[in-house]
Amino acid sequence: AIRQRHPVGPDMETGTWAGANSRTGKTASRCGSSTTAQFNSSPCSSPWLGRRPKAPARARVGPRANSSRRLADDFGVSVDHEAAMERAFAHLDRDAGLEIAERSHQARQRVQGSSYFYGELDLQAQLEVLGRADASKGGVFVDLGSGLGKMVLAAALPGVFSECRGVEILPELHESAVQARGALLSDLAGRGLPPPSEVSLRCGDMLREESVADADVVFVFATCFPPEVMSSLEAKLSEEMRRGARLVLVSKQLAGCGADFAPFGDNNGYLSVSQRHSKWNLDCFFYVRV
Repeated sequence: AIRQRHPVGPDMETGTWAGANSRTGKTASRCGSSTTAQFNSSPCSSPWLGRRPKAPARARVGPRANSSRRLADDFGVSVDHEAAMERAFAHLDRDAGLEIAERSHQARQRVQGSSYFYGELDLQAQLEVLGRADASKGGVFVDLGSGLGKMVLAAALPGVFSECRGVEILPELHESAVQARGALLSDLAGRGLPPPSEVSLRCGDMLREESVADADVVFVFATCFPPEVMSSLEAKLSEEMRRGARLVLVSKQLAGCGADFAPFGDNNGYLSVSQRHSKWNLDCFFYVRV
């Protein structure tokens, strides 16, 4: 599989088609414009120009399931925990989240452009990202733009962090997240499973109403954030994040605060994450505040 990317500005999504088998692969264009090949027919896609080295695609069947199960075991996430998450979000898959976000945006535009667009990682990918971010016992996890709350609850599930917080600007997504959190907590308690870390979900503007000053790991699913949102986000992260804290960006790279952050981890801070619900891998970029 050939993995490609394009070295353009932060208004472009980065993603990988796990099935590409040519030098050019498939291409897609900017958020909101026509595409040659779209990521899951979403409104946010982008072209890939130039080969990305050292990131071979993982197998989509069998091996990934086994490695993911080992990863979940390492985090203390049992099969019962996974089943509880599935029950809590039984009617809230990625497509449902997108529909909720679109309805909210149509009713009242709270964000710029297509930055309302909903995206998520599946549980195994979430655990993979958390492991790569070097989650430490007793730390604080913050998800800026937490959507249905899946990443926050995944981070809380192993009980590694002392606190896991999420902030979401769309009230309809936030309300669904709160309901799912309640369902998960009740399910875990009813089955005698260990409770997760403390979970806090807020409805508000991530740029103004959620501090990351105490965060050990900050996660941002930035796929369709336009340049102006990314610029404001980078300013916030540079100002608030403390030294040694890790940042995970999905689909975007930092552009304007390079002196404040350095790539974190192997492969120059890059990880291609496969998705059970898609043929597209997602590009994750890891940084540490310096």
